[in-house]
Amino acid sequence: MNNILYPRVLIISNRYDFSSDFIAVELDQQNIPYLRINRDELKDYIIEFNPLIPSINGSFKNIKFCISKEYLNSIYYRAPTFLRDIFQDNINEEEQLIRSQWTAFVRSLAVFENITWLNNPVDIYKAEIKPYQLFIANKIGFKVPETLITNKTKKLNFDHIAIKSIDTAIINLGEKEGFVYTEIYKKNEITEEKFLSPFFMQQGLVPKIDIRVTVIEEEVIAIKIFKSDIEEINIDWRRIKDELNYEIIDLPNEIKQLCIDFLKEFNLKFGGIDLVFHNGNYYFIEINPTGEWSWLQQNTGYKIDTVIVNSLKK
Repeated sequence: MNNILYPRVLIISNRYDFSSDFIAVELDQQNIPYLRINRDELKDYIIEFNPLIPSINGSFKNIKFCISKEYLNSIYYRAPTFLRDIFQDNINEEEQLIRSQWTAFVRSLAVFENITWLNNPVDIYKAEIKPYQLFIANKIGFKVPETLITNKTKKLNFDHIAIKSIDTAIINLGEKEGFVYTEIYKKNEITEEKFLSPFFMQQGLVPKIDIRVTVIEEEVIAIKIFKSDIEEINIDWRRIKDELNYEIIDLPNEIKQLCIDFLKEFNLKFGGIDLVFHNGNYYFIEINPTGEWSWLQQNTGYKIDTVIVNSLKK
């Protein structure tokens, strides 16, 4: 416990995040001192955080560390800012407090200014608001599906209609969690019905080709997502993630630039953008400012981890 770690790179993540695993390995290979703090282990840490300097002295297991603006170069922040798992019936009061207060601590790292952030939680918060994403995408020149937020279904003037949650929806199902996927309906399948919560009703882009675009500063990595027997997937591709193929593609220069400009609108250096190619046009669907990408690297061989680390060490 005599040696103190002064990290140049701080990773905020959790124990089971494969993308952070890739970053940690790449940092090791480049001999860059780093500290990985897993949010699901924070209750086992000892932390002394002075937000005025700012600096953090702490320990975890057999590691002592000091996070200081004198040494810290960058933070890789792999954490959402909206908490979706705190106030559940099966979580006791102490666990609710643990989760909420440690999450507040992690957000408080925003006091480390004048370093490289991928991304700052202040910027992530705004970028996670999906209606605002659509507003900005439309403003800068992306094609965006016609969209209505409502709590009553109605027939829209499109052959297909997509219904999706306004925010990422993770539902407590006893001992399991359920993820709410986008559902696509034919127009004649929609009946007028009032619901207790609002949702997106969007122009259903059918047929479509799904494209995940990982943007790190000025680098745009576009990957087409498809099944081996068909190019078009006319459902939410996340339902069949294990059946899919991935291919690196080259986007038109104007679409690449829109992706870069979109991140700059939110002051982001990293983002996972979902595009759809439909009837000869590229449509913006959404961005995840803390998006997962490890499965893309595993399936394409593209060294996304190296690009991210190169950004972190600037």
